Amino acid sequence: MKSKHLEYIIIYLSVVIGCIAIAVLVRIAAIEIGVDEFTANIVFWIVIGLGIIIYCILTLIIQGLLEKTSQLFFLKSKKPKGQGDIVRSLSLDEIRSEKKKQIDQQKNQKLNIAILYTRKTFALYTSDTDMNLLCRYIGMYSEGTFFEKVAIQPIRVKEFTPIDIYHFGWNIWNFFKPRNQVEIAHFLKNIFPDILRDVQVESIKKHLKDDELRGIIKIQDNLK
Repeated sequence: MKSKHLEYIIIYLSVVIGCIAIAVLVRIAAIEIGVDEFTANIVFWIVIGLGIIIYCILTLIIQGLLEKTSQLFFLKSKKPKGQGDIVRSLSLDEIRSEKKKQIDQQKNQKLNIAILYTRKTFALYTSDTDMNLLCRYIGMYSEGTFFEKVAIQPIRVKEFTPIDIYHFGWNIWNFFKPRNQVEIAHFLKNIFPDILRDVQVESIKKHLKDDELRGIIKIQDNLK
């Protein structure tokens, strides 16, 4: 703080000395051209006063210009790259469209995980044709299709027992829930009629998670 005061003192003292020096020269010139001493003294003080006033005016003008320049530069530097001067507001239709697109992407990602799990699980136990059908039925289930009212072509598989089909059904239901377990029971009954020939839908629903460690297909809490 003291150094700042000293700096101001030096500046103002330099200005005053400069003004006095100019005023002395003007006084001398006035006397040489025949002006009386009293008038020369008045001129001397007027020159000093004018010099100080001119310095103050110039200081204010320069400070104002510097402040405006620094403000303009600061605003430009803060402006993020790639943004225009005006940010356009999204309409409600655009917001709805964007939201729907996000939901569709999430559904597709989830369906892809379920289909990949199905392919890995059934790869050794069914034909390519039946595998493609099964994956299509998984897609229908993910969209909310209720298989009690849908005519479908049964899937033929080898070596699986009812417990394997129960576990597969529970894994799919758990991944796509919330859904009623009666729906997955109808899904299994309609798609695997040979294996579940003698089992009622209500019984399938009750035994989906029985004996979690038994069978070829095990219970999985997360297909990811």
